[in-house]
Amino acid sequence: MKAMYDGDVIMDQDGRLSGMVAGDVIVRPGCTVRISGMVGGDVYVEAGASARISGMVSGRIVNRGGAIRVTGMVGG
Repeated sequence: MKAMYDGDVIMDQDGRLSGMVAGDVIVRPGCTVRISGMVGGDVYVEAGASARISGMVSGRIVNRGGAIRVTGMVGG
């Protein structure tokens, strides 16, 4: 997904997010997601999900039982 989103984005399938999100990003269980874009809110990784974050997150990264790898910047 490479675009600009004004609200929240729910990732309910495997994929890559390289655009800009003004709200939160929620990664649903069973999904593997790469985030290389900018997130204005928080990133929530649910149980059984996986996220690789190399972009910028202005808020927090909340791990709800998933796997997270961060090589980018986190502001919150």
